[in-house]
Amino acid sequence: MKLKRGIPLFFIFFILLMAVLISITPLAASTTETLTASADAYVKSNAGDSNYGSDTELFAANQVNGADEITYIRFDLSGISSGSVIVSAKLKLWITSGGSCQICVYRVTSDWSENSVTYNTRPSASSESETCVSVGGLNTWAEFDITDLVQAWVNGTHDNYGVKIFPSESGKYAHFASREYSDSSKRPQLVIEYVEPVTVTQTVTETVTETTTVASTTYTETETMTETITTTQTINNTIYSTVTTTTTVANTTYYTTIYETVSPTYGNQTANYYTDLANQLVPLVMVIGVICTMLSLLLSATKGR
Repeated sequence: MKLKRGIPLFFIFFILLMAVLISITPLAASTTETLTASADAYVKSNAGDSNYGSDTELFAANQVNGADEITYIRFDLSGISSGSVIVSAKLKLWITSGGSCQICVYRVTSDWSENSVTYNTRPSASSESETCVSVGGLNTWAEFDITDLVQAWVNGTHDNYGVKIFPSESGKYAHFASREYSDSSKRPQLVIEYVEPVTVTQTVTETVTETTTVASTTYTETETMTETITTTQTINNTIYSTVTTTTTVANTTYYTTIYETVSPTYGNQTANYYTDLANQLVPLVMVIGVICTMLSLLLSATKGR
């Protein structure tokens, strides 16, 4: 289905859906911070071994009276999370002296120390400027947009060794308030507006059903058997054996009675039996014979009287 102007209906739905999604998507709020310099110093080519890290002013001059003066400034960015988006970053220097000139900012590429840097030990710097600004008045701010450079520092693309300040034209100079300047509000500043990385936490609940199939189960059984055998012997030599078996399997006891008839062959077992019986009766017969003889003698003696 299409509208009169030929625009597909689903396309209209898509546009409306995107508008709704954009309207309900939360926008991360930006943060603005004003940082003061963590280190600053300037060096002079005609005083190669001198350090000016504790001076209240910073000098930048290009071949003024035959000498160069270079300013170095560094800011501590450790408070800004890696991954933050730098909306804007402006370096602000308060001008205390100088004429109309163009001042350029360069990225410093090696380390340096405020209290020891000299012209002879000055750090290296990029040959390409980050930005250049024309300045011409006193007691005012010179502002340099170094957003891309600060973003690179925060991302870790470049190490943060600070910036170099130097006029682009020969015979030009400018002086700025340093971080030791008496009026703290005029000291070097880096005004940064940035957005912290947004962390989205998503909780996913997953239900896993596992089916375990046991193909075969092997059980270990302990079997205990106790046999009680009772034997009865009769004259006809037939033996009846009663066997009682007790079986214990998996905590269950079963009783089984086995009746077994055994008819062994003892050869001349019957004759031996009567022989044993006669042997047992012989003493008894002899005793009876003695008694009868004594009674006969007693009766004979009585008749003779």
